[in-house]
Amino acid sequence: MRFGVCTLVAFLCAVVLGGSADSARTQGGAAWTLSPVTDGQKFLRVEVEGDTLYGFRLRGTDFTVTGIKSVRASGGATPQCTVSGTPATLACDGNLVGGISVFVQLITSGAGGAYDFGFLFAPGDTSPLYVPSHETAPPVTIGGSLGMTSATTGRVTIRNLSQTTLQGLEVAPIGFSVTSVATRDCGLTEGGSIACNRPLASGETAAIRFATTSVSGAASAYLLGDRNGTTAAVAFVEAGNACPDLEATVAGAQAETKALQGEIAKLNRRLQGLGRAVPARAVEPMRQAVARIARRITKLRKALQEAQTELRACGRGQRKAAAAAACDTQWKAAAQAAGKADGLKDALAGERRVARTARRLILTVKSAGPQPGTKKALANLKALTVLPGKTARAFSAAKAVAKRTDSALTGCNAALDQG
Repeated sequence: MRFGVCTLVAFLCAVVLGGSADSARTQGGAAWTLSPVTDGQKFLRVEVEGDTLYGFRLRGTDFTVTGIKSVRASGGATPQCTVSGTPATLACDGNLVGGISVFVQLITSGAGGAYDFGFLFAPGDTSPLYVPSHETAPPVTIGGSLGMTSATTGRVTIRNLSQTTLQGLEVAPIGFSVTSVATRDCGLTEGGSIACNRPLASGETAAIRFATTSVSGAASAYLLGDRNGTTAAVAFVEAGNACPDLEATVAGAQAETKALQGEIAKLNRRLQGLGRAVPARAVEPMRQAVARIARRITKLRKALQEAQTELRACGRGQRKAAAAAACDTQWKAAAQAAGKADGLKDALAGERRVARTARRLILTVKSAGPQPGTKKALANLKALTVLPGKTARAFSAAKAVAKRTDSALTGCNAALDQG
């Protein structure tokens, strides 16, 4: 996957793009993109295609590079990077072979986004050709995970927490190499990254399976999303749980099922308390409403069993590893909160149907006069009429919790683009 917008030689790119370039290519087939990720930090990606280059330079024209937070490379050796000189210039030196992607997290001061960028075409080159460029828009929020499902197979997830659709996905491995990809519409790039030609809509998660050589050290990856030919999303993840998405799916389904079961128990307890004071035929519409809620549980249980089966298969032989930057806990908590809210919402619709019938029956029972069990029946009918209000309040509270946990998940994943 390539995100550059110019395929001409360096000199012509400089002429064509002038001071408004977001990304450019050199004779060696290099492209670069700079974007702000937070106040005082900018994210630089450099891709090299074709001939080996020997370094690059970046100097801000309306902002100042003050330091380096991190330097990582995928597909080749990590270059040595420093910041020095006047104006302060990022200098990265090393053999940048074709296919390598270098990711640099810069510490900056100033609010601007204009800069000059240049490459070294020979070892020891002291006169790089600078191209006036400008940073792109800040990346949208994505998150995900990376984990090994066996000694030689792995799984990566990318979840889109933004409000926009990503048109393509990329995984740039660091500390390990990918030998093949087992997921449809995905393949390997020149530098060994995984590129997927598939859209990822807002709120969706993509799971990608791959094969690799045995990973002995720390493994990590940059997850990237493409929109309109440019990098629109980025996150850095370290190897950890390979199946957090499936764990979240299971947790969410369990929470939704539990919420529905709780409401059904309340309804059935009140319906059983009606006794013979209310004709069975009159109670039937309420029992049918409860049955509709129960059918939702049947569907949930089937989906839950499928997710549990998939989780067991995914986790079988999984190699555990620390993942300091992962958001697995927040992901699971958000799924549980959303599941509970969904369960209460589904139950509320049925409870309102029951309440409408119960209100009519209160009048019928009262008009029939005192009968054995009438007092108890009226108490239970009244309880059925007020149950939707209680559930509605519980649903509102559950929605508030779901919103907070979702914000926590989004915040955690937003921090991943600052790796």
